Amino acid sequence: MAISRNLVRLPTTTAKQLRYFSQESYQRKKLVILGTGWAGYSVFKNINKRLYDVIVVSPRNHFLFTPLLNSTTVGTLEFRSIIEPIRNSRFRDDHHFQLSTATGLNSEKNELYCKADISGKEFTLNYDKLVIAVGCTSNSFGIPGVAEHTFFMKEIADARKVRNRIISNFESSLHPNITEEEQKRLLHFVIVGGGPTGVEFGAELYDFITRDVARLYPSEEQFVKVTLIEGQSILPSFDQKLRDFTERKIKQRKNFHLLKDFVVEVGDGFVKLKSGDVINTGLVVWSTGLAPRPFTEIIDLPKNKASQILVDPFMKVQGRQDIYALGDCSCIEENPLPCTAELCPV
Repeated sequence: MAISRNLVRLPTTTAKQLRYFSQESYQRKKLVILGTGWAGYSVFKNINKRLYDVIVVSPRNHFLFTPLLNSTTVGTLEFRSIIEPIRNSRFRDDHHFQLSTATGLNSEKNELYCKADISGKEFTLNYDKLVIAVGCTSNSFGIPGVAEHTFFMKEIADARKVRNRIISNFESSLHPNITEEEQKRLLHFVIVGGGPTGVEFGAELYDFITRDVARLYPSEEQFVKVTLIEGQSILPSFDQKLRDFTERKIKQRKNFHLLKDFVVEVGDGFVKLKSGDVINTGLVVWSTGLAPRPFTEIIDLPKNKASQILVDPFMKVQGRQDIYALGDCSCIEENPLPCTAELCPV
């Protein structure tokens, strides 16, 4: 067989080069990822781990598929079906995941300060590259009683609490000698906030009432009521046609009411509105928006008025070559985007 003279023989890899790229001698850079939400988990799953020692720091040891979180509150889905344990994704060293919370950052020394969630002990991590993907927390807007008397919908633990309260309220409403007024209070579920979470939870709760309550608690069905409170317009980040369609659907459903008002106080068993009305309720789910986490607020990095870290289109923190910020805790200054999970793969 003839061989073309134009072919050039490539140099073979030397033993010295092989040793350089071996695990023993090649010094990988240390990449620290804060958070196991959509943004942090996406980086962890897709980063080339041959180039980096990837260390994940998070108070949550699993990834949570948040769009289905509402379904777990009424038993449509089980909790385990919407989570993926982080350690299933394999770490080079089992010490590379730390169940801890970041408490501070010295960007000049490349030092991250953390506190272990179980023992409470503090420790310091050095990094070559840092990815901040800590997300946000629920915004109470400083309204009295929100922290003490409402339920949030951010984590699996929140959904478990809501589910347990729904079940306990139905069971309590069947106790002997209970008054009809108390039955109505226990089975009146209030949702504050007309964003995606509030609307989705309301829909799941209504489906539970129509499909399961009639079968499991037939005598209590007449007392069940769902109220969605929104001061302005529901689903503000969506187009007008979708908002109008959602409002029509809510109005068509029996015992599901949309109330346009503002909450000024939440107490044990009641919600007080700006209009002066007081709603007696057995459960308040709070989903009014996002607020920065304490770590995001205290670190000395460029931020906007909402305390989101300012980044360039490549998610690199402004003025920093070794720090990136992703997800709800960040904002691309030239092109701000909504805080939704759909944007994480982009």
